[in-house]
Amino acid sequence: MEQHGGTFLQSYDWGEFRKEYQRVWRIAARAEGQIKGVCQVMEEKSPFGHYLYIPHGPIAPDDKTRNELFRKAGSLVDSSCIAIKAEPIEPLSLGWKSRHRIQPQQTLISEIKATEEDILKEFDGKARYNVRLAQRRGVTVEESDDLKTFYDLMRQTAASQNFNTYPYEYFQNLLHYLNASLFLAYYQQQVVAGTIVVYFGHKVTFLHSASNHKFGHLKAPYLIRFTVVAGARSKGGQYYDNWGISQQRFPGVTSFKKGFGGQEFTYPPGREISLKRFRFLIYYFSYWFLKKY
Repeated sequence: MEQHGGTFLQSYDWGEFRKEYQRVWRIAARAEGQIKGVCQVMEEKSPFGHYLYIPHGPIAPDDKTRNELFRKAGSLVDSSCIAIKAEPIEPLSLGWKSRHRIQPQQTLISEIKATEEDILKEFDGKARYNVRLAQRRGVTVEESDDLKTFYDLMRQTAASQNFNTYPYEYFQNLLHYLNASLFLAYYQQQVVAGTIVVYFGHKVTFLHSASNHKFGHLKAPYLIRFTVVAGARSKGGQYYDNWGISQQRFPGVTSFKKGFGGQEFTYPPGREISLKRFRFLIYYFSYWFLKKY
């Protein structure tokens, strides 16, 4: 799957993880006895009814197979589903253009260089300075299983930045089902920042991060990124994904991530196929109205 650009969102492990919260199906396109494409489908809820969701898929080398899989997902539905929604990494031509997204549409992906010095050269001047500043001030980074401490820090971060976070069990299941690791940054034996990363194929993805803003002067998040990237090669990593940027919606976080260099990627628009026309139109244009106003 990875050879066609697949991400962990279409992996078997992600599907097993999501089964804790929703129904999951897996379908394949075959020709001459060989698998030509795959698609992992999940059931989501909206105020207007359930719909089927394909994150970063379908996965196939050609447009025809991807569209066949997208259409085939309709055979999974029951009477309550109003639509099939896909957020692909390669274009689809079927359906309506989505009016809202679940996964970020833009991201930054960087190659992991062979040496720590080469990794630092990819960072901009501010990021390099802050990595070394954190080191000079005595910040250390370790891989950890202390999820409770990270979760407490995540709740603090969510409260200070006014966003909702997942419950503790979500992170617990994430670390259980996926090839994922938790890294914590310490200053004088106190946790000041943390991140959860996912390893899939040759890529490491920074999925969830938190930090204590009382210790912002220590620049611990910079050292965590550098430490994770520098150690990723030993786990087969060749690239790392900063997982989502948006200068308009998240200018601060986006500027932070851009400091580590990398190439910007914009995924194709999401697509939706109506299954319950009237309810789908209400759902579709409600999101259009909310986005516009």
